[in-house]
Amino acid sequence: MFRIALLAATVALVACGGGGSGAPAPVAAASASVEGFWSGTASTGPQVSFVVLENGETWGLYASAGSIVGALYGSTSVNGTSVSGSGSDFNLINRTVAAGSFTGTVATKASLNISTSLGTTLNSVYDTSYDQPASLASLAGTYVGQGVTGRTAPQSTTVTVSALGAVSSSGLGCAANGTATPRPTGKNVFNISVTFTGASCALGNGVVVTGIATFNPATRQLLSMAMNPAKSDGFIYAGTR
Repeated sequence: MFRIALLAATVALVACGGGGSGAPAPVAAASASVEGFWSGTASTGPQVSFVVLENGETWGLYASAGSIVGALYGSTSVNGTSVSGSGSDFNLINRTVAAGSFTGTVATKASLNISTSLGTTLNSVYDTSYDQPASLASLAGTYVGQGVTGRTAPQSTTVTVSALGAVSSSGLGCAANGTATPRPTGKNVFNISVTFTGASCALGNGVVVTGIATFNPATRQLLSMAMNPAKSDGFIYAGTR
């Protein structure tokens, strides 16, 4: 089973100004960026898709035979073209959480190649759809799909998003209500916050989870991931309208 923590990096721009009567000081090269959507195939087989946010967070999914089998969350650092970091892998088959780390190299908006502490490698490429702005008008609608947590099996779930970004879902003794807001970076990612209410909620009654969502206009698919405050569990939702 593929286990990896894919992590993010922010752009670190460093410049040294000249001064005095001597020769100008050298200007340090800017570090590369790993911000954006990335996808590739792990050395163990699964397809990996993840987003690196500008603030250093990474959220990702990996799939096998067309089914989502795990989730990724972590953070990273970048130095020149080298990246490194650590994070958590949520294995939806074994219902386990594993810690891991990675090192690798990145070419801005082109390729990201890494090796993990668990012996897995991944070569991924940049997805330019990240550079399209998130739109609540495009996101609005009713989605039919499945939701899953780190410790419970997938279940059919219908989610409605209003034109103002209000998110709602209910059924089987659990209601979910929250908001979706385009991130201020102007990229194709929404911030989400959802509160679960009900005795049957897998993550607990009154638990508030926060995370991200993306929408693909071509496939009309909503993908969302969010975690509890302890970052010990969360949910994944995939639906179409």
